Amino acid sequence: MKEEAADLLESQPEASTIESLGFNDFVPEGKTPYVKDAMTYHTTFLKGWQVFYVLSNTIWVQRALWQMMGRLFLVTLMVGFGSFMFMPDASHVDASRFREITAVLNIFLGLMLSFFLRESVARWVKCVDGFLGLFNAIRNLAMQLHALGVDKKRANICLRYGVMSAIILISDLKRMGLTVQESNAKNDAMWAKLSSLPQTRENQFYSVSTQEQNLLKGTNDTPGQLWIWIASLVGRMALDGDVPPMASPTYGRIINLCQVAQDEIRVIRAAMFVKTPFLYVHTLATLVHVTNFLFAVALGFVLGTSLEGIAKYAESCWYPEGYIDTKLKRPAEQQQTIIIELLKCVLAPMLYQAFFMLGCSVSCPFANPDSSIPVNRMLSHLRDDLLDAEVLATNPPHWEAPSFKKRQP
Repeated sequence: MKEEAADLLESQPEASTIESLGFNDFVPEGKTPYVKDAMTYHTTFLKGWQVFYVLSNTIWVQRALWQMMGRLFLVTLMVGFGSFMFMPDASHVDASRFREITAVLNIFLGLMLSFFLRESVARWVKCVDGFLGLFNAIRNLAMQLHALGVDKKRANICLRYGVMSAIILISDLKRMGLTVQESNAKNDAMWAKLSSLPQTRENQFYSVSTQEQNLLKGTNDTPGQLWIWIASLVGRMALDGDVPPMASPTYGRIINLCQVAQDEIRVIRAAMFVKTPFLYVHTLATLVHVTNFLFAVALGFVLGTSLEGIAKYAESCWYPEGYIDTKLKRPAEQQQTIIIELLKCVLAPMLYQAFFMLGCSVSCPFANPDSSIPVNRMLSHLRDDLLDAEVLATNPPHWEAPSFKKRQP
């Protein structure tokens, strides 16, 4: 035992050799800001002030956000101009008390908004997990078929149906918010594109025949039904001797992969179709817009009354000597009030609107490009993995490729 332990220690590579190969404990992220999509980005720049000028794929470049802030700014100008011109003695009004109207609404708005954000992010993550599970089931199916040495043509049919189920599922999710006419047009365009792809090695998992298209069109759950074909083909291969018989654990493992894929498809559909009740979201949206409108009105009163107060104070210089209006505030106090109310009544509506838009975007990842799940990149990686697995399984380095059928008596 001691000699074996000594030999094992001697066989271990030296630390300098490991370091020279680049096997360090960790690989730090690049310092350059990098945001590719909703799931691929560096976090190093988020720790410093670089976060303020890296705005791609963020809520702060959403046109709808700034359009709403522009509308609120117009409301503020109109209320401010009206209070400055038509209020009899606005300088004696404590305009900051108008903002107290929003104090009660802020409590309910904060609670409802936080719940909506939590539910939206949870559904987004659940959808991502479902796609990862579906793609892993396809990869595991490929490994099982290659390990058994299944005929290449039949194996590729199984894997093609698996990839097609993911493509059709993504198309179904992208058509969720469309009308019936638009949805049907998009669906026909998808089938036409899949049937017209050039027959290349890279597209072998994306093509569909006319017969398959005619059989699949009109089915209720096309992605899930494709795995019925896969399971049926696996059963046919078991009868033909390409894979172990139906009573074997290996056959049960392959069929279990089909069931796992169907379960993941249902998880993805549930995550996307079972949304937060419309009654709740509509109430939240109404509350957000009403609160922001009241903030804009309050800020308009503050601006109008404060500016009139400054103007009244300037006119007091022409009053008779010894006359003092005790209700007038100094210009410095009025300016301080304007600055404080600007910060309160601009930042709060902007944050409320931004977080509400963020929740809406995350809850519909296939309708908003900034929060979309990078399924195209994930599909591309899946295709590359399947192609690489085919090459490696067909040409192993030191042994002959296995074949379960050849081993049968």
